[in-house]
Amino acid sequence: MADASPVSMRKAKAERAWQVHSGWDHLYQDAHDYVIPYRKSGGASSSKAISDKIFDMTGPNSAMHLAGTLQRLLFSQPPALRAGGLVRVEKARYGKQGMLELEKLDRQLERTGEFMYPFMEAGNLDTSTHEMCIDLGFGTGVLIPMRGTPDQPIIFHAPAAHEVALGGDAYGITSLVSWKRMVPKDGLLEAFPKGNFSQEFKESCKNHPSAEVTLYQDFWKQPDGTWAFGAYMDQHCAEFIAFERYRTKPVATPRYYRIAGEMRGRGPILMALPSIKVQNKAQELVLKAAAMQMLGLWGYRNSAFNPDTASLEPGGFLAMQSTGGIMGPDIVRLDPAAGRLDIASMLLEGNAQQIRDALMDTRLPNETGTPRSASEIAARMEQNKGVHMGGFMRLWREVYPDIVPRCAEILSSFGYLGGVMDFNQLLVSVGVRSPMAAAVDADKVGGIARYAEMMTALVGPEKLPEHLDLDMAGDTIADAMMIPKNMVPDSEQRMEIRKALAAQQQQAVESEAMVKAAPNIAAGGLRMIEGGMAA
Repeated sequence: MADASPVSMRKAKAERAWQVHSGWDHLYQDAHDYVIPYRKSGGASSSKAISDKIFDMTGPNSAMHLAGTLQRLLFSQPPALRAGGLVRVEKARYGKQGMLELEKLDRQLERTGEFMYPFMEAGNLDTSTHEMCIDLGFGTGVLIPMRGTPDQPIIFHAPAAHEVALGGDAYGITSLVSWKRMVPKDGLLEAFPKGNFSQEFKESCKNHPSAEVTLYQDFWKQPDGTWAFGAYMDQHCAEFIAFERYRTKPVATPRYYRIAGEMRGRGPILMALPSIKVQNKAQELVLKAAAMQMLGLWGYRNSAFNPDTASLEPGGFLAMQSTGGIMGPDIVRLDPAAGRLDIASMLLEGNAQQIRDALMDTRLPNETGTPRSASEIAARMEQNKGVHMGGFMRLWREVYPDIVPRCAEILSSFGYLGGVMDFNQLLVSVGVRSPMAAAVDADKVGGIARYAEMMTALVGPEKLPEHLDLDMAGDTIADAMMIPKNMVPDSEQRMEIRKALAAQQQQAVESEAMVKAAPNIAAGGLRMIEGGMAA
């Protein structure tokens, strides 16, 4: 394919990615049918009555709760920018002076992240991330920071996961993101007003503006580590409609769980799908049993009675030949044995709790009996954190580390940042502030606190600074607990605070000494007065 055009090469690689993607359609479609039936997967919905499979709302409700939880834990705070691991090791070599420089660098990076966050919020970050988190429940989400206008420089968009195919290199690292969707021709012209369209396509737009075409928008990694974007159609497109190059990765494709060798992810909804199916089938059988008990099973003798034209309703009359006698009535209710709905309720509640646990739905249940204790609720939430920790660790590394450098590149292009930042993780680390991230560092913080407590008991509080750098310990604890650095005094401010406290203590000592000496001074003055009067 040495003589092939770039568009044909892109098409070939995208088609291979979409062939792999098609193998996931049935899996995702099955999950959509039972959780979010109105979200199409793999193109079109497989059923006209798309909500007929849902008899229980535990799965859909918990899926929405999961999306809200992910959105709150991942995107409710500004990104945490700090010096990377290599910089920290290098600064530590220079002792106290190096740590002072590292502290100043961390504070400067944090201010940069806080400066970027309002631009991100104004670009629909909250709504787009919530839409992405719905797809993350199934396993794979997509988030694209797009270049806007000077008034709104960053615009976030969350394409549907079933519209995006992923391709990887020889090591499974994402190197291709192909976004395919059907758009009308006039909408395509509106999206790319400066697009490179053939004359044939422009003429067809005049005749059939509402006709839909398949638009590909591909992002791929280049050999030098940068990224490129190309838009093209499935036909009538010998060249790219639009083409751009980026220094940073322009799209984030987080996966909740990822199995080795797979490009797409598997989320809690797929994990809980067997229980969700059982829950719906059990609820369907319970409804049928309840309908039988309320309406009953009826039998009729083949006579004048016609069940096709008769209807059971209050105050109605049924045409029949006999209501009794030797042969019995023409119609009779065959009362079945009462169904054990109590057992069904136990089954449904236990299964529903399994679904809620899988989808991190920690809301308090509506129970009429003894309420659950606070310790039980806290233990259940802690258990969910431990179960989902692996998924969160992956999301932290596949969301903000991708979108923050791209947002910085966009802001730099508008002149809002002083220069282009290098977001190499060894130099500048991009993290996320969240309660779950704080839970990861809880053991480290707990170890510092226990060490300080034990040394205080052994040597006393006066000699504790000989065994523990309290300033460094305080900074470490503040970082682990996600305390903003502008609320924690830096080294220079601590020195000023210590000088002010020392001055206050000196003034307090002098005041106390004056108070103690006041009686003696007064007595001496009185003696002098008395001596003068005597003279």
